[in-house]
Amino acid sequence: MNLIFALLRLSLTNPRDAGRVLVDLRLNLSTAFSAFVLVIIGAVLLMFTLSGFQGVTVLPGLAPLSPWSLTVIMGGGTLGLVSCIWLVSRAFSQSGRFGDGLMVFAWIQVLQILLHIVQTTLMLISMTIAGLVGLFATVLMFWILFGLISAWLELGSLLKAALCFVLGLVALSLGGAFLLVLFGFAPGQVAL
Repeated sequence: MNLIFALLRLSLTNPRDAGRVLVDLRLNLSTAFSAFVLVIIGAVLLMFTLSGFQGVTVLPGLAPLSPWSLTVIMGGGTLGLVSCIWLVSRAFSQSGRFGDGLMVFAWIQVLQILLHIVQTTLMLISMTIAGLVGLFATVLMFWILFGLISAWLELGSLLKAALCFVLGLVALSLGGAFLLVLFGFAPGQVAL
């Protein structure tokens, strides 16, 4: 439990050090993947609990998703993003381990769960305060994310970490669009 509180403190004050702590755990791939899956399941359970155990609508106009569907989409999407960032980092000749990337994104998901709980509590008090906290937290989460990615991939720069993240998102988007077209969707139906 002390590790979690130390990671939380470091994430808010020095994300690179928090990332180094995660990387220094040197968990094997199966353990890192198990932690990643548990955190994704926890996030989905929280979303369904806060929605009154009804289907969760991810995007307007789409049908509400079941817990299983949402778990597959969140887990698969995040796993794809970790893979794309890890592959993009090779352009910078960096050598982070894939399992460490799973731990970094599992930790980011834990931070998002905590933020979601705080925002939900604040919504009971004031929607304005919850909105301001959410806006501030979004900027803070990107700073934390880029610091964690920088430590994971040993980039030494938040700018390189941000570039790897953006290029990873682009690669994931293009790969997802390609797969949708491959599965029979018309190119006009696939929006990047």
